[in-house]
Amino acid sequence: MIPHERSLVEKWKDRPFAIIGVNSDNKEKLAKMVEDNTVNWRSFNNQQKGFKISDNWNVTGWPTLYIIDHKGVIRHKGLRGEAMEKALDALIQEAEKQ
Repeated sequence: MIPHERSLVEKWKDRPFAIIGVNSDNKEKLAKMVEDNTVNWRSFNNQQKGFKISDNWNVTGWPTLYIIDHKGVIRHKGLRGEAMEKALDALIQEAEKQ
C-alpha cells in the first residue's frame, strides 16, 4: 500500500489533497518510517491504550481508508486502486472549482 499512497502524494502535491495516516504500530516504528521518508504524509499514532482514534472512527481492520472532501465530509470508505483514484480526482476537481 505505501508505494501507492506515496505516488498519490507526489501526483497531487500542488492540489487540494492530503493523506492523513493513523498508525497503530509502535511510535518508534512510525518515527523511523517518517524519518526514512517511507511515509511522506502526516501520520498520527493511534493511542495504543484504548485505540481512541480507531474506536471513534469505527475502524475494524487495517488499513481502513476514508476519503474526506475539502469541507471535512467523509465521502467514501474502503475504496482501493482505480476506484479510489477516480473518486479522489473528482473531489479534487470539485474543490478547485470553489
